[in-house]
Formats: sequence, structure tokens, C-alpha cells
Amino acid sequence: MAKRTSRRKKKELRIIEIAVLAAIGLLALLITCFPKLGLPSWSDLFRQTGANQTVDAAKFPFSVHYLDVGQADCELIVCGDECILIDAGDVDAYSTINAYLQAQEIDTIDYFILTHAHADHIGSADEVIRNYTVKNVIMPKYSEENTPTSKVYEDVLYALQDSSAKVIAAKPGNAYTLGGCSFCVYAPNDDYTEMNNSSVVIRAQYGSTSFLFQGDAEKKSESDILEKGFDVRANVLKLGHHGSKTSSTEAYLRAVDPELAIISCGENNSYNLPSDSTLERLDKLGIDYRRTDRNGTIVVTSDGNSVSVQTEK
Repeated sequence: MAKRTSRRKKKELRIIEIAVLAAIGLLALLITCFPKLGLPSWSDLFRQTGANQTVDAAKFPFSVHYLDVGQADCELIVCGDECILIDAGDVDAYSTINAYLQAQEIDTIDYFILTHAHADHIGSADEVIRNYTVKNVIMPKYSEENTPTSKVYEDVLYALQDSSAKVIAAKPGNAYTLGGCSFCVYAPNDDYTEMNNSSVVIRAQYGSTSFLFQGDAEKKSESDILEKGFDVRANVLKLGHHGSKTSSTEAYLRAVDPELAIISCGENNSYNLPSDSTLERLDKLGIDYRRTDRNGTIVVTSDGNSVSVQTEK
């Protein structure tokens, strides 16, 4: 009788185990193949579990985190005990950014770079400014004619008024240092009427490795950067304008000559970004790339001599 009861229990446990595995498999299938059902994305699940959110600072004192904030932009540069935050996603991105910064044990932002005034880049900047100690903010200086009038931009200005942050107008050629790294501003080089071209472009250097961040800079800004003679060579390039065909010309990609390109874009975005033509150019030039819509948050680490990449998925 005891043996029969034991076998029955084992059979019941096996049935439960199979049912659980089947449910997990079905859930994984739904998340992967049917993103519009409203289920949490893989990125959401990874963020909740804290996966891929920490870096061995002793081994890699310099790291760049390309956050998955949907069809928007946000990058975090960590150098020793200091950091740079570039952009802050759209208006609904603060909870994601805040959770990520907390996972990195960051409460002070040494430089907050707001590349330009579009909502998908500064949407949550006001909340970051109000909730974190922000020492310096670098942003474009707009002419009276081209000054943005959106509520999102006004919210950022009001937050800055209430903060102790030092506001610095982005000026090409200006260089800054923190910890063991440095960065230089390359753009904007004119008072562009097209706001994307007003994007602050910076190149960060750690040891012999370098990283280029384009904001939404398009062909005109890229051309002006090259004409100014800036050294754009970089190990890693964050593509301009979410991989749009309006950015990342072949001439610019050849000048940068990156080993890795990062594309910040949202799953099934209505703009169909990145564009096929941009991906074709990357393939033509043999440039490896990762994209946040498929890979989630992307972390690139440097030991000063080489870079390595890890992704959420």
C-alpha cells in the first residue's frame, strides 16, 4: 500500500511539473511572438529580476549602459565612482531609469547631457533632475527663433530653475574629465532649424577605447562634424536618430570605423526603425550591431584596451 501511494505521489508531481513547464513555455511563446497582447516584455522581466544590471567595477571600471526605454534614448556612462547620463527617454521612462540607476547604486549624476529638446530624449529629464543630485547639465543653446516651446522642454527648464545644477551650453571642442575618463563635445556646430541636427554629440574616451554618442544628429550635422576635423574614430557608435536613414551616412560610418554600433529603438515602433538602408550600410561595412528592441538593455564594458558587450536577451 505504501509503495502504491508513493508511486501515485510521484506521478502527481510529474504531472504538475509537466504542466508548469508547459505553462512557462506557452508564456515564453506569447511574450516572444505576440508583443501586442500587453504582457511584460523580456526587458521588463529582466529588469524586475535585476539581470544584467551590475558590472564588476574592479575588472571593468568603465562601462556604458544603453538602456531599453522603448522608442527613445537613454545612456549611462559609469567611470569609477562618477557617471554621465545622456538623455532620459520619453515622459513614461522615469520608473525604468530610476530602477536602473538604483540598481547601479547611483544617487549623483556628475554630467547630465540633454542632446536636444524632443520628448523621446528629455521626456523624463525633469523627474531625474528633481529626484537626483545633478551637478552639471550640458544642453544645446537655442536661438530665440529656434527655442522649443513644448511643455516637455518647459518642464525641464522649471526643474533646472529649482535645482542647483550648473547649466552648460554645448560648445564644440569643449572637453571634460571625470574619474579616469574624458569626453569632448563635437556638436551642434550651427544654429540648425532642424532640431535633430541641434543634438549634442560627444565622444567619450577611456584608455585607448572610445565611444561616440550621436543623439538624433542627421546627415548635415555629421557632415559638419567631419568638416570641423574632429577625431570621430570610436570602438562603439550609438547611431543617430534610432537608426533612421536620415543619419549614419556611409562617409560618416567609414570615418568612425566602429567595431560595434548600438541602435536605440522600440519594439514594433510605428516608424519602422531602424531603416533597412541603415542596416544594409552596416552590413556592407562589416559593422556588428545590437539593438535595444531585440537585445534589451545593452552594456559595453572597457578595460582601457578593448571592449566587450553583454545584453539582456
